[in-house]
Amino acid sequence: MKQNSLGKVLKIVARTLLVVLIVSLAGVLFVWNNGIQYTLGFLTGSIRDPYFDDNQYVPEQNCFSREPCESDLIRILTYNVLCRVCVKEEYDAWEVRVTHLRGLVERYDPDLIGSQELGGWQDIVEYMPEGGVYTTVTFEFGPWTYADAALFFRASRYELLDSGQFWLSPKPHLPFAFPWKPLSAPRYVTWAYLRDQHNGFAFLFLNSHLDNNPENKETCAPILFDTFSAYAKRMPIIFTGDFNTNPTHDRYTVLQQGMSDEIVFVNTADLASNREMVVYAADVSGPAGTALFEDFHHTIDHIFLAGPVDKTVLRWVVDHNRYGPEQRRASDHPAVYSEVLLTLLR
Repeated sequence: MKQNSLGKVLKIVARTLLVVLIVSLAGVLFVWNNGIQYTLGFLTGSIRDPYFDDNQYVPEQNCFSREPCESDLIRILTYNVLCRVCVKEEYDAWEVRVTHLRGLVERYDPDLIGSQELGGWQDIVEYMPEGGVYTTVTFEFGPWTYADAALFFRASRYELLDSGQFWLSPKPHLPFAFPWKPLSAPRYVTWAYLRDQHNGFAFLFLNSHLDNNPENKETCAPILFDTFSAYAKRMPIIFTGDFNTNPTHDRYTVLQQGMSDEIVFVNTADLASNREMVVYAADVSGPAGTALFEDFHHTIDHIFLAGPVDKTVLRWVVDHNRYGPEQRRASDHPAVYSEVLLTLLR
């Protein structure tokens, strides 16, 4: 009797372990194959076409078919703001820094902003100037947002014709999909098709944040170029971002020209007559002046221009946004600002 009872117990244990093993393997496969992401995407309706349909853009109709087709002055800012939960000893808490982050936006008063490392809606509300100056384009899922590559445009100047996100992973349509190196931070490109309400100038505005993991950066650089250079053959593009790539790296060349000999994405820094940097002093509230910037080879935040347009850059500035007697930085990245004029080539 005891042996029969022991045998029954062992069989129950074995079956239980088998069930646990099967469920565990199924769970691993579910997670590994982006099951959580697909479930979240379906529940929130956030799985969308990641590609811009450029059939919407008709070159002959840009600027409402007026000649010449010019953008007028566009002021552009790209800024990685150092996320709210990124705790670093040499930086103050978000609640202190955000005042200075917002102050920089107000100081430059840009028409277009590409920001990186914002989190949820509260971050956006605290970062943006009051008064509804800017319209936000970011990844939204249900009532939430993951604003790592949010972009903003001046509401009184531009109208939004279309927008979306291209996820930097083997599944560009799937929100939060695993990059090439699993368990890395999910990254994406936000794109917005905009038209100036005053002169009709239409263009594609892109903003992104490349991962700092080398495997993900190296893999997505050619994908970025191949995907968005196709649009640049027909239409103007402004591309801002923290590319985690300085101009000395081969990857920078890939971002600009892929495997071709022609530069498609031109850095505004290369078109400016001077590269400026903002100078700060402990005894001065705000900027103390400007000087020539001689450290461009270390710069990883860029503003690129592309498309069949004449490109004029009137100003290019790097700003480390320091404050207080100790000259602390509001972010671990400088802001980069450009003033550009674009004229469509018919």
